[in-house]
Amino acid sequence: MRCSAGAFSQTPRIRTFATSPTASQPLSWTTYFNLKSQLKTYERAASIAGFVSFFSAGSFYFLGVADFDPTDLYFGVMDPSFAYSMGALGVGVLGAVAGTFAGSAVWRGVTNKNILAAIDGKDKEFFQRIQKFRPQGQLRLSVDNPMPDYYGESIKSIQGYRAWLKKQRNVRMTLHAGLMAG
Repeated sequence: MRCSAGAFSQTPRIRTFATSPTASQPLSWTTYFNLKSQLKTYERAASIAGFVSFFSAGSFYFLGVADFDPTDLYFGVMDPSFAYSMGALGVGVLGAVAGTFAGSAVWRGVTNKNILAAIDGKDKEFFQRIQKFRPQGQLRLSVDNPMPDYYGESIKSIQGYRAWLKKQRNVRMTLHAGLMAG
């Protein structure tokens, strides 16, 4: 039995998802905010796992393996067990920071490359919108009267973006009224 060359030249099937953007279907804002929320979930989960694992390893080393003399003082004032506990906590915090980066890398690794390119484009557009619509009169603001959410960190949906725009408009109007009166 002989196989024809045409049997092997078929194009492979590629599974696509309904939410994956194509050239004709750009990434919607709702999908963008959902994907950013998913990224934050990955980062938080990896951060917690990193803290727990690094803190456990640091505790094992500092409290179980390392020898210390309880009569000596570290840095002239600190009890050795307190210093080692702080060391274990410091290693745990380092693990939390490393976990955040690892969670982001894992999420980027499992996400479709077309979606990543679309998210990067939407990030750029989103931050351009933030810069365009936030008030620029920072001179009148003080520690007692800060500008609400200058970088737009609280925006997690389209409704959140609209609420952010209203707050920025109110600040802009207040600043403008203050400049006109002063």
